[in-house]
Amino acid sequence: MTGSPRKRLPSSSLGLRLGSSLLLALLPLGVLSVMETRDALRKLDESTLEGVGGAALQSVRAQIDLINEAQVTARTLAGVLRHDTANDTACVDRVKSIAGDLPQATLVAYIPLSGLMTCSSTGDVFDFKDNATFQQMTSTALAKLIYNPVGPVTGAAIVAVAHPVFDDAGTNRGFVTISLPYASVAPDAYKDSVASWHPTYIATLQTDGSVLVASDPEASPDTHIPGGIDRERLTKLAGRPTFVDGKDGQQILSVISVTRDLLLVSVWERDTGGFWSAANSLSPYLLPALTWIAALAVAGFASSRLVVKHVRALARSMDDFITSRQRPHIPDLGDAPTEIQRLHSAYEGMIRTIEQEEAELQNLLVDKDTLLREVEHRSGNSLQIIASVMRMYRREATDPELRRVMDSLINRVIALSSTHTSLYSVSGRQDIAMDMVLTNVVKRLKEIHGVALGVATKQFQPIRMDAQLAVPLALALAETVGCYFARPGLSEKTVLVALTEVDDRVLLRVEGPVVPELLPETTVGLPSLPQRMLRQFAAQLNGTVTIVKEGDVIRVGLAFPRAPA
Repeated sequence: MTGSPRKRLPSSSLGLRLGSSLLLALLPLGVLSVMETRDALRKLDESTLEGVGGAALQSVRAQIDLINEAQVTARTLAGVLRHDTANDTACVDRVKSIAGDLPQATLVAYIPLSGLMTCSSTGDVFDFKDNATFQQMTSTALAKLIYNPVGPVTGAAIVAVAHPVFDDAGTNRGFVTISLPYASVAPDAYKDSVASWHPTYIATLQTDGSVLVASDPEASPDTHIPGGIDRERLTKLAGRPTFVDGKDGQQILSVISVTRDLLLVSVWERDTGGFWSAANSLSPYLLPALTWIAALAVAGFASSRLVVKHVRALARSMDDFITSRQRPHIPDLGDAPTEIQRLHSAYEGMIRTIEQEEAELQNLLVDKDTLLREVEHRSGNSLQIIASVMRMYRREATDPELRRVMDSLINRVIALSSTHTSLYSVSGRQDIAMDMVLTNVVKRLKEIHGVALGVATKQFQPIRMDAQLAVPLALALAETVGCYFARPGLSEKTVLVALTEVDDRVLLRVEGPVVPELLPETTVGLPSLPQRMLRQFAAQLNGTVTIVKEGDVIRVGLAFPRAPA
C-alpha cells in the first residue's frame, strides 16, 4: 500500500504549518513592501552617490594629507633658514634632513630671489631666473601652491609647496620649495546592492581648466565629462557626486577638491545590469517574493534550529578562540536546554582562566624587558663614570706616553658605553639591527676624535643579528675606526666602513690610510695592541681577522658566521 495522499504529503509538519501562517500574516505587508522597495531604491541611489564620492575622496586622501604635511614642513624650514645662506653647508644639511623625514618629496630646496638654486636635497644646481613658474612664485612674498605638469627638475607632474624666507629685517630673501609627485589616482570600484561602479575617466584639473594629470592625456576633458558641464559648474559640484546621462547610459560625475584650486574629476559607469539592475521593472516585487519564500524556508527549519543554533554558536565561538583568540558574541541562551547552558558556563570559566594566565605571562615578559633595559642603561652609565674617572687621572698625568695610553683607554670605554646605550634602546628584541648600532658607534667616535662630517663612508646592509654578537662586533669596529680617526688631517671619504652578509657569513670591512697600529708587520709592543684586541673580539665571534696593505690603503676584514657560536 502506498498510503493516502494526506499521509504522503507533509501537511502536519511544523515547517509547513508555520509557513502557511506566515504567508497569511505577511500578505498585507506585500503591498507595503512594494512601496518601501521603491523608497529603498531612491535611498540606494543616494547611498551610491555617497559611496562613489567616498571612494574618490579616499583615493586622493593620501595626496591631500601629503600636501598639508608639506605646507607645515615648508613653513617650519623657512623659519629655520632665516639666518642661513643658500651656499651654507648648514642649509644643504637642513634640506637633506627634511627630505629624509619626507621621503615622498622629489625635491626640497631653498631658491633665492636671484633664481640660482644651490641648496637642494639632491645636490643639483639649477637656474630658475627665466622660468615662468618661478616668476609666478616670486611675484608676491606669500606662501602658495604651484602645479606643473612637467617639473623643471624632475620632468614629472608635481605640486610645489612654496613658502617665503624672510630675514630679521622682514625682507624676503627667497623661497623654500618642496616638490611633491602627483600621479593620476585610481579609486577602487564601489559596489552597492544591485551594481558595481568603476571609474572610466580620471583627471586632475586646475580651476582655470588646465590639466595636471589625466588618464587619457591625449583627449580633452570635455570629451569624457558628460552633460556639457563647464569648469564653473565643476567647481560648484565639488564634494557632491551626481548622476548624469552619458552616451552609454547613466553615469556618476564626482568632483573632489584636492586643494583650493585643484580638482579631482572622475566619471563612473555601472558594471552590472539586467535583472538585478535597479532599473528593472520587476525589482520592486522581488523583495516581497523573496520574503514569502524565506518565510517557508525559515518555518521548515525552525524546529531544529531552536536547539541546534545554540550548539553551533558555542562551537563557532570555541573555534574562533582557538584560532584567533577572539570571542564573538553568543546569542542569548535563556531558551536553550540546561545542558547547553551548563556547557557554556564551563566554557566561559575556562576562557577566563586562560586569559588570566596569558595576562600574567605577558606581565612577566614586560618585567623581563624592563630589567634588560635597566641593565643596559646602568652598564652604559657605569662606563661613563669610569671614563670620567680616567679623564681625571689623565689630567694629572705628566708623562706624554702615559697620557696617550690613557686617551686610548678612555676612547675604548666610551665606545663600549655607546654600544650599551644603543642596546638599551632596542632591549627586549630577539635580534638587533646592527646597522643602527654600528652607525651610532661611528658617530660617537667622530665626536671623540673631532672628525669632520664626510670623512667616513658607511655601507651597512640592514642586517639583524643576535644581541650577544652586538658588543664584540661594535668594539671591533671601534678599535679599528679609532686607529684611523686618531690620524690627523683626514680628508673627505678617507675611511670606508661596510657591513655585508654572504651565505650566512657576515663581513665587517674597514678601509683607510696607513697607520702604524694596523700595519701587518706590527706584532709586538704597545702599537700591536689594537691588532691583538681585534683577534680577541674575532675569537668571541668565532671569526677571523685579515689585514692587507695595498699602496696607501690598509684593509681590515672581520668575517664570522651569522649564528652565535
